[in-house]
Amino acid sequence: MRLAREPWGKLDRSCVDPSRAQRLTLVAHCIDVAAVVGALLAEPTMRARLETLAGRALNAVDVQRLVALAFLHDVGKCSAGFFSKCLPVAEQEAWMAKAGISRSGLGHTRVVRALFESDAQLRAMGDAVWVDDIIGWHDESLADDGPVLWFAAISHHGLPVNVAYLRGNDRATPGRAWTTPAAGYVPLQGLQRLGAAARALFPLAWVVDSPSRPLQLPANAAFTHAFAGLVSLADWIGSNVKTDFFPYDLAEQDESRWPVAAARAADVLRRMRIDQRDARVDLAGRAPTFEQVFPFPPSAAQTACGATDLGNIVVLESETGSGKTEAALWRFKSLFETGLVDSLAFLLPTRVSATAIHTRVSSFMARLFPDASLRPPVVLAVPGYMRVDDVEAERVLPGFEVLWPDDVPDGDLPRFWAAENSKRYFSAAAAVGTIDQLLLSALEVKHSHMRASALLRALVVVDEVHASDAYMSQLLEVALERHASAGAHALLLSATLGGEVRGQLVQAGTKPPVSASAAALLSDRAAPYPCLTDIRGTRQLVAAGHVERQKRVQVRVVPALLEAEVVAALVAVAARQGAKVLVIRNTVRLALETQRALECELGSDHSSLFRCAGVVAMHHGRYSAADRRMLDARVEVAFGKASASTRTPVVLVGTQTLEISLDCDADLLVTDLCPMDVMLQRIGRLHRHPGRDPHRPAEYAVPQIAVLRPTDRDLGAMLGPRSRESRRRGVGIGPRSAYENLIAIEATLRQLESRAVLTIPSDNRELVEACTDSGTLRGLAESMRGPWVEHADALFGKRAAQAGQAWRRSMPWTRAWSELSSADSLDEPARTRLGLDGRKFALGARWISPFGAPMSEVTVPGWMLPEGTLPEGVEDLAMSTSIAASERSLRFTVGGRRFVYDRLGLAPEGKA
Repeated sequence: MRLAREPWGKLDRSCVDPSRAQRLTLVAHCIDVAAVVGALLAEPTMRARLETLAGRALNAVDVQRLVALAFLHDVGKCSAGFFSKCLPVAEQEAWMAKAGISRSGLGHTRVVRALFESDAQLRAMGDAVWVDDIIGWHDESLADDGPVLWFAAISHHGLPVNVAYLRGNDRATPGRAWTTPAAGYVPLQGLQRLGAAARALFPLAWVVDSPSRPLQLPANAAFTHAFAGLVSLADWIGSNVKTDFFPYDLAEQDESRWPVAAARAADVLRRMRIDQRDARVDLAGRAPTFEQVFPFPPSAAQTACGATDLGNIVVLESETGSGKTEAALWRFKSLFETGLVDSLAFLLPTRVSATAIHTRVSSFMARLFPDASLRPPVVLAVPGYMRVDDVEAERVLPGFEVLWPDDVPDGDLPRFWAAENSKRYFSAAAAVGTIDQLLLSALEVKHSHMRASALLRALVVVDEVHASDAYMSQLLEVALERHASAGAHALLLSATLGGEVRGQLVQAGTKPPVSASAAALLSDRAAPYPCLTDIRGTRQLVAAGHVERQKRVQVRVVPALLEAEVVAALVAVAARQGAKVLVIRNTVRLALETQRALECELGSDHSSLFRCAGVVAMHHGRYSAADRRMLDARVEVAFGKASASTRTPVVLVGTQTLEISLDCDADLLVTDLCPMDVMLQRIGRLHRHPGRDPHRPAEYAVPQIAVLRPTDRDLGAMLGPRSRESRRRGVGIGPRSAYENLIAIEATLRQLESRAVLTIPSDNRELVEACTDSGTLRGLAESMRGPWVEHADALFGKRAAQAGQAWRRSMPWTRAWSELSSADSLDEPARTRLGLDGRKFALGARWISPFGAPMSEVTVPGWMLPEGTLPEGVEDLAMSTSIAASERSLRFTVGGRRFVYDRLGLAPEGKA
């Protein structure tokens, strides 16, 4: 039956008059989304993950029922309230007045409550879409929770819908949205149309008394969460009306559309590279060796990571610069080739490290898959960027459309789809981004289910794992437990991981839990180094007959943490000797003070000062994204492998952004005192490529590190009243600082003072355990007594509070669907890290940065902003722009507070 007033699913919003707009019937739209769900369920890896969560295989009846539930995901669009959106404004407003409904009552998720009411008129509407049958598909033990799998499908816009949420809404509005006809449209007839299509398209879903049919669909809570994410992903794909996806004119808009939509869904997934079966066949047929993919033979760690019989969570501990990235990529190759994963998610601590690794992963994929038509596209999963491989989007158009370069063929656009919105990143065949994207999948925020379900196909690689703050650690454990419980794979990389953290991470998702003795072995503080650990234990990674390369680093402790002039003089001596020097300060304030002192010491035009586009510069987190890309590239030119052939002295001052992933080979490292695991990361920037630089100055044939400590050796003074001055200056250690665990700092300083030379990696295990193990640090605090014990107690309490805060905001898949928070709470800003909120301000017109890069917006850290400035969104900013005679600078005001952006980055005007 075709209705004169048939419910609609998609509408061309670009048309001024909605009554004349091109539209897709609701049946047609639901067919498109259901077809994508069917295609996703046909993907072997996704199917295996869901079956693991279900605890049993899915048979043909299960699959048709799940596809039918996906088909009915938009059942709320049958309401007259939603239908009225296609009417002229005056006609819609007249209907709203008649029904007594405000604009907030025109949605299509909350109104489904009416289908479960006992009122006779509404009951008939529920019967039209076979509500009782669908309830019968669910486990009887969940009767009070309602048809949770259907609710999961209805939640496709990222906001969980459950019984508690539906009961919390006004009872009358949903009913009036169904019982008040709109312009001749009768909701009951729309429901009958949709219900009849569901019965006709998915006959197996409605069979009864079949011996092969399970009594109900899987009742596992994790399965429900995964299905919610699967339908959300399918809705994003199936709602795309572009020519390459599901256009209005794809086929007829009735049941005959199904075979065409099913074929298109399979084709779209293949072109998006979600379906990579052809690439797997190609790779397995060639079976390239390690040496054919990388220009060197594999290390013991890289060989070990290629094994396919390891546990779901694997931890690789090895020194900085030892090839952990290649080990991770080789593990992806092995798991992909054998069908254990379909995609890669490579996640790092910072945006700068992600952009650096993205290039390496793209290069790896090009070597692994010479046929570009089969090659997994590599998305840079960092908000603010839109890059796939080496192709960058030109701009974002109105309506969230993205303009890609003209030389990108239209047929290739599905390969770029995942890069166009941060919520889609993990649907990519390969995504390289920050760990924040993984943590968002573990938070109870909008669209976390879509992120998490898309990730189930992936080998998740988390680089530079260490004893981070309790908030992030708790979210990481939630994400890993979810991933491992589905049978998915993760690889955690670290040069500086303590036994405590290693044991916790490896056991995430293990069911049943390991014995106490096995857990103790996984957390062994005396484990070998380097090593590989999975749930079965730890093994050393040194090949037979291999003599491990050791790096001896000379250590100096200098009491000049707050003496920028002393630091500048020390650095100037090395520069004049022809050295390459990295200066890493704990705060931007200290870095700026050091840079200015260094320019006074050497002269502002000295040839050794680091330059970008010919302009003297630094490296820290307060540069624009465009400038950071230029700075990163310039750092690798000045300090990377290729720099050895054209040896020139250079001095670069920066912050923690220099610690990881950038290819830096320095002679001297000047660094603030920091925790030992961080210190070892910084030391990894020294002599990264030994033997490649024949022109290294004789004075620096052995790498050197100068560690800056406070003039007062008694760090306990930072716990009392005298600590106010150091906190005001922003030294980055002690309470309310970046590195607040002063006990760990004290332990680190003691180790550095007792050793004139560090032997890396032989000393790594001892150094990390002595300075990060909680029991050891507690014992150190008690031995120092007084304020140190109080500090230890405060740290313990704060860590517990942070972990609790993370748990309250998290969404573990062990939580029943009925227990999820109200959707309204998901409107709160998502925090993957504490204290890192910022605000973007649009410049109105493009401004050219000091390094020649166009800038259209500027981000100000939240702590810099006046109180009352909202931390989210992008706001137009009326500002005055000043361009100095010698260099470009931008000055602007927010809430009466003045800022400057110049060659040294962003800073409050008049302050460092």
